[in-house]
Amino acid sequence: MHTARDEETLGDSDREQLRYAVEKDWLLLTFDDDFLSLVEGRGLEHRGLLYVRQAGRQIGDIVKVVDEHLQYRSAEDQSIQYL
Repeated sequence: MHTARDEETLGDSDREQLRYAVEKDWLLLTFDDDFLSLVEGRGLEHRGLLYVRQAGRQIGDIVKVVDEHLQYRSAEDQSIQYL
């Protein structure tokens, strides 16, 4: 797993974050719903997007949901998932 902080892209625009993930052939995990409009509304390319709603959820619960989802996700799946 790589984070924006690890990759020194923290603070880059959403569009740049998405471009970077595509360049690296990475699935993008985000809590930011702005990414949804980038890939749904504008149809920008992506390798898969996991959008996680944080509201009212403990971080441990979020990690469990994401981990479970990733265990069953195929490498070819380039869909948008709402968790």
